[in-house]
Amino acid sequence: MIDLARLFDSYNRQARLYPALLAVLPLLLIILAWFPTVANVGQLLVTIVVACGLLFLLSDFARTRGKRLEPVLLQEWGGWPTTIWLRHSDNHLSAEVTRRYHTFLSKQPAIGALPTRDEETREPQNADERYAASVMWLKERCRGEGFPLVEKENATYGFRRNLLGLKPIGLAICVMTLLAPLVTAFVRSRFHVSHPAQFSLEAYLDLPIAVLGALAFSLMMLVIWLFAVKPDWVREAGDQYARALLANCDSLPN
Repeated sequence: MIDLARLFDSYNRQARLYPALLAVLPLLLIILAWFPTVANVGQLLVTIVVACGLLFLLSDFARTRGKRLEPVLLQEWGGWPTTIWLRHSDNHLSAEVTRRYHTFLSKQPAIGALPTRDEETREPQNADERYAASVMWLKERCRGEGFPLVEKENATYGFRRNLLGLKPIGLAICVMTLLAPLVTAFVRSRFHVSHPAQFSLEAYLDLPIAVLGALAFSLMMLVIWLFAVKPDWVREAGDQYARALLANCDSLPN
C-alpha cells in the first residue's frame, strides 16, 4: 500500500490532495464496478501513478483551481476574513476584543500603530493594507506544531476553497457517470440489439450491485457539489481561520 502520509504532509493531504481525489472518485468507482478485473492490477497502477508523480499533479491542480477562484471570492467578501475581522467597522469581534488585538499588534516594531476608527473611515484602503501587513506578521509567528488550531483551520479553508475551484469538474464527472448506463444502453440498442426501448430508465434495473453502489455515490456527490460546495461554505472556513489566528494576540508574548 502507498503511504500518503510519507508523500504529503497533513496540510497538503487535506487541502490539496483530498479535494482532487473526491472530484475523480465517482469516475474511478464506476470504472472499477463495471470492470472488476481492473482491480486486479490496481496496486500496480497505483504504484505507477505515484512513480510518475500523478498524485502530486492532482494536488497541484486542485490548488491551482482554488487559487484562481480566490480573487473572485475576495471581491465578493470584501477582502480577506482576517483583514475584515480587524476593521473597527466590523462586528465579528466585540469592541473590547478588537481593542486588545489592535493594542498587541501595534506594540510590534515591525507593524507599528494600527489605524484608528477615524483613520480607517478616511482611508479604508490604506487601513486594510496595514491590517493585512499585521496579519502576515502574525501568520509567521503562528506556524508549526505549537499552533494546532491555526493549522487545522488553515487546512480546512484550503480544502473548501480548492473543492469549490474543482466544482465544475466534479459536477461534470458525476453527471457523466450517472448517465453512463443510459449511454451504454443507447449504443447497444443502436448497434447491437434491436430493442431501442432499452434506452430508458430500464437501463438501470439490471445493473450489478457494485455498479449501483458506485452510481449511488455519484448521486450523493452530485447533491454535495450542488448544495454544499458554495462560496458561503468557504467563507465560513475563512472566518474560523481568522478567529483561530487572531486569538493568538491574547497568548503570544509582547
